[in-house]
Amino acid sequence: MKPTAKQESMACFFNALAHPRRQMIFQVLKETGKNGMPFHHLLKRTGLTPPTLAFHLRKMSEGRILNRKIKGPETWLTLNLSPFAAYDALA
Repeated sequence: MKPTAKQESMACFFNALAHPRRQMIFQVLKETGKNGMPFHHLLKRTGLTPPTLAFHLRKMSEGRILNRKIKGPETWLTLNLSPFAAYDALA
């Protein structure tokens, strides 16, 4: 038996929050609301190194819970909470 596309998607979603640092990043971005924050501010708030933060943001993007938007020279990060609605629908 092979996992369905929905099961694969949900596995990516859970993996996106499976690490304590990603949970920390999630919490910081949640506190900022829908406006989000630029990458360099998130670096300061989390205390992570640029490569470590980039790695965890990539994992969060793969789980589709992170949005990135380029504003001038900065990359702004916000949460995409729609996967949470999809998870609630499965319950």
